[in-house]
Amino acid sequence: MRFSGHDTFHCKEQWLLKGIQFIDSQSIESPFRSVEAINKLGVGKNMVRSIHYWLKSFALIDEEDTATFYSDYIFKNDKGGDRYLENSATLFILQYLLTSKEYASIYSLVFRDFFRNKANHEFTELQVTTYIKRVLSELEIRKFNDNTIRSDFKVFVRTYVPPKKNIKTLEDDFSAPLLDLKLISDTGRKNDLNQPVYRINKAVRPELSEYAFAFCVLDFFDKEVAIDFTDIANNIGSFLCLSSEGLEEILGRICQSDKRFVFKSDAGVKQLQLKQNDLCIKEEMLNKIYGE
Repeated sequence: MRFSGHDTFHCKEQWLLKGIQFIDSQSIESPFRSVEAINKLGVGKNMVRSIHYWLKSFALIDEEDTATFYSDYIFKNDKGGDRYLENSATLFILQYLLTSKEYASIYSLVFRDFFRNKANHEFTELQVTTYIKRVLSELEIRKFNDNTIRSDFKVFVRTYVPPKKNIKTLEDDFSAPLLDLKLISDTGRKNDLNQPVYRINKAVRPELSEYAFAFCVLDFFDKEVAIDFTDIANNIGSFLCLSSEGLEEILGRICQSDKRFVFKSDAGVKQLQLKQNDLCIKEEMLNKIYGE
């Protein structure tokens, strides 16, 4: 479990690209610990640590600070890619990576675990932090204090919910890359502790590329060729904020676009069957998105 490392900074729009470019320009081990990091990235020491944290959280670098397969396609692809994050498919893939890889624990805990079997999709800071502390207690993990978890929740919210407009925050806080997905909104209401009430926006999401969705399924259920609808719903559906109708709609789209995907519903059992699930088809899905 990890609830710190961002130094209270949410991920900013250009941080991911700047971080990848910085790594490419360095030939030393642990480049983020070097003096050069502050000069090259043009930010303070705390922000350097935060950029490093977010690159790992989005699975764009590994434990050795080496760019990953995902990073190569998005930021280092000479024939396409989306280094400036202009394609909504990229944002959905980044959302999938942030939630599914679980480097930053709060994202999977909120999007998937907290709302499992719940009809109401609203939440407050108190509800989420209480839930996290209960999970930590059940796992007998005692190294996190209340302030750490509350701080992480605030960074989580700033990742998805635009702040109220003012001169101080206008340029800085509206630059978070995942804001455009509108996965979470502020309801405008508050609880008895005067905490804002937020809502996870489960929806059909016609703007979600079927190839981005397919990539997420193939990546999460690596090498599996028969996947239950419920497992897809509980994981990919939760990560990408798809409603049940939205999940069925996009499954229909990918099955129509690529005959290697077959969705079957026999005797009440819904299942996605794949004729291929390996690195080659994952790369094909990304090539469909990025134009190779």
